[in-house]
Amino acid sequence: MLEEGALPRLNFKGRVFVENHHLAVPFHELLPVRDKGLSEQASLHDNLIVHGDNLAALKSLLPTYHGKVKCIYIDPPYNTGKEGWAYNDKVNSPLMQDWLGRVVDRDDLTRHDKWCCMMLPRLKLLRELLREDGVIFVSIDDNEVHHLSCLMDEVFGENNRVGQIIWHGSTDNNPTNIATEHEYIVCYAANKPELEEVWKSASFGPKEVLQRIGAELLESHPEPEERQQEYSRWLREHKAQVRPLDRYKFIDEGGVFTGSQSVHNPGREGYRYDVIHPKTGKPCKEPLMGYRFPLSTMNEMLAEDRVIFGADETKIIEIKAYVDDYEAKLGSVIQGIDSRRGANEMRGIFPEVLQVFKNPKPSTLIAELLSFATDPDSIVLDSFAGSGTTAQAVLAVMPMDLVDGSGPLMG
Repeated sequence: MLEEGALPRLNFKGRVFVENHHLAVPFHELLPVRDKGLSEQASLHDNLIVHGDNLAALKSLLPTYHGKVKCIYIDPPYNTGKEGWAYNDKVNSPLMQDWLGRVVDRDDLTRHDKWCCMMLPRLKLLRELLREDGVIFVSIDDNEVHHLSCLMDEVFGENNRVGQIIWHGSTDNNPTNIATEHEYIVCYAANKPELEEVWKSASFGPKEVLQRIGAELLESHPEPEERQQEYSRWLREHKAQVRPLDRYKFIDEGGVFTGSQSVHNPGREGYRYDVIHPKTGKPCKEPLMGYRFPLSTMNEMLAEDRVIFGADETKIIEIKAYVDDYEAKLGSVIQGIDSRRGANEMRGIFPEVLQVFKNPKPSTLIAELLSFATDPDSIVLDSFAGSGTTAQAVLAVMPMDLVDGSGPLMG
């Protein structure tokens, strides 16, 4: 439960022993292992993979990266109670037992107490590494989402809560009361007023797919009607792959596009004039509040063939919105990225191994987050690196510096 008072504070057994433990963790020097690197020279300012307990690894990064990390993504143990794999998801692995045994009497702790004891000092060190305009994303599920939110409120501040994303990544066909088909990604800022006012992303997976197929069809099908037929056929077969851009149903010499109702003037009286339907010769139906731009702008769009007419004048016109101009928003619900995609990616890299890593996150999921919260000069950190998904996502999104922290925390 939360204590009364001005600041939120989660009470759990063992808290008194770990709330300042991050201060007592000794600094370790980072030593390069040259036969595992990609270059002859090793630098703390290059892309890094730090192997070891992540509490010690985070402390070793502080002298170089304090206040410099733009974006942190972590995928900590969900504390589901499952055992038997390398990165033990029950905070009861030998390494965790050893750490808890040295810090607190672990026999008196519930699994939730243990999880909180593990997370609190790590979150505090992560906070020190963030830039003032930096953000942290944390994946979690129902087992610990409440405790995580309480700890994040305490470490980063309630006022720095950016939001919570629901990732619908699976379909649960098991008989139960409520089928669990989602996970959470909570997002906090180091200092929310320092964030960009609006997050928009010009690089977006489905957008790039549509741009690619559009360019291919423009080259292979110069005849407009045939090109549109081929694109419509392709879109029917790949609709799920390009959501939420599956409404981009048309293609012309300018590329793939959809019809936008942005001709409407929002909220107040706009411009009034006639737009003549090219086939019926009659004025098209006007938007309720009139057009949002003057007749001169409309004439320019008509001359540039950017106006979409209905079958007759009874339909309000639309404006061509090309996929090239699309900027994605980061919604509170992410759909269309199947959780099994991560395992398929791993299988593609290591086809000779049945299961290299259990339940890896899809790199496309992390890439989507990074496309909103980073820029080409950003430093990105993952302190529960696991299968290296964040590293793959960074390299896929843009040529950033990467600090990819600790490997096997849990075993």
